[in-house]
Amino acid sequence: MQYEQTTLIPPTPIATLEPPASSGAPARRRRGTTASPATSTRALREALDPFVDFPKLRQLAACGQDLQDALTIGEVPEDVQALIIFVAELLRPVSREQIKSPADAAGFLMARMGLLDQEELWILCLNTKNHVLKVHRVYQGSLNTSAVRIGEVFREAIKLNAAAIIVCHNHPSGTVDPSPEDILVTRQIVEAGKLLDTDVLDHIILGKGKWLSMRERQLGF
Repeated sequence: MQYEQTTLIPPTPIATLEPPASSGAPARRRRGTTASPATSTRALREALDPFVDFPKLRQLAACGQDLQDALTIGEVPEDVQALIIFVAELLRPVSREQIKSPADAAGFLMARMGLLDQEELWILCLNTKNHVLKVHRVYQGSLNTSAVRIGEVFREAIKLNAAAIIVCHNHPSGTVDPSPEDILVTRQIVEAGKLLDTDVLDHIILGKGKWLSMRERQLGF
């Protein structure tokens, strides 16, 4: 399945901030700082080494193939599997921020939401070419119609003049089976999007190393 690009007026480009110019003076290390990125990466690699073929993982992350092929053994704990996908998605080039399919959306969001220990509702705000304008957290807590304010789902998208959004929430339990509340909230968001002239391309549910596209399953769409 591929997401169609919208035909709405493109949003105003968002300016990016340039890093400050270096003064030439060496940076001073602050007391009590955490381990360096190199040290953290080394520790993470050692922890995942029994499960992962790292050269293959880098290759797969760069070309977007199935990340499950990077595993070197048959059975991997769900937590480890989620962490492997998290690392692989961080290795992907920035150019993959154009969301063309549910797999693209799930991969992009898994790197940011895959390790959350509480249920949260996020949206991707997209332009007419399905490039990501912003990732925005809307809500934290169990998804239900009484708690989720549909207007809040679209508030950031309207501010950015986004052409479309992709909704996503995680299941910390690890399963991706949609509940009746998930389907009802999805239907309400889709209907609101029609009124606001903002396409709702999908609602992705993330589990531990797994995901589900509610649009592909025709649940709420």
